[in-house]
Amino acid sequence: MSDDPFFVGWADTAPLDRRFMLRAALGLTLAGAGMASLLAMQQAPPGAGQWTQSDVRDWTGLLMRKPYPSLRTRDLDGTPRTAFLATSGKLGVHARLPPTLRDGVRIRASAITRGPNMMLAVVDDEGWIAPITQDVSALTPAPPDDLGCAVLVGEILDAKCWFGAMKPGFGKTHKSCAALCARGRLPLAFCSPGGALCTTVDTTLLFVDANGRAHGPAVLPYLADPVSVTGQIVRVGDITQYRVALDDIRRI
Repeated sequence: MSDDPFFVGWADTAPLDRRFMLRAALGLTLAGAGMASLLAMQQAPPGAGQWTQSDVRDWTGLLMRKPYPSLRTRDLDGTPRTAFLATSGKLGVHARLPPTLRDGVRIRASAITRGPNMMLAVVDDEGWIAPITQDVSALTPAPPDDLGCAVLVGEILDAKCWFGAMKPGFGKTHKSCAALCARGRLPLAFCSPGGALCTTVDTTLLFVDANGRAHGPAVLPYLADPVSVTGQIVRVGDITQYRVALDDIRRI
């Protein structure tokens, strides 16, 4: 007769089996933790973008409507700084902008920032924007400065998530979110692979068409995919535009 214990489901586990299962469970746990750490180290960093939604305050400056609604305000050191405008969701502010409002305005919003890049997420109530009497003509940007043609490889992204509203705000996992934001008429940005800033300029590139206007729905299939694009680098104030015709976008 065999000396091996007979298995009975409701009985105590045999000491030999209990030791084996404890060792196996510990080994699997350690292996899983090691695999998770390895996968985490291989992921691209999400970047330094941030959005403190509770920090809502008033911002004043020059209202600009094209290529995307934005506010030309002043930084802490007094230098002009452009902040694009967005709602708290995946929409631009086009539908909420009073059509007759021009020049100086006060905007109530929280800031989304990534390095020198900035966007203001406006509050949801009707008082989010109001005219001011302050002279803001000094904030008018200089005429566009064409810096020449450039061929770059990277991703076309929605600027709100890339600046800090979402982490990570790039790559395949972000493709559907980027498409929703772009359909909502939020600004588009162009960034190099892995979410790093383009090395040819000191800021993220605002992605617009060859005439410096916002791209239409035809650009949606290219969002958050690796692409090679050819276009003009144009400096407008503190914003660097990447002016690219739709036909000059190539998926790679």
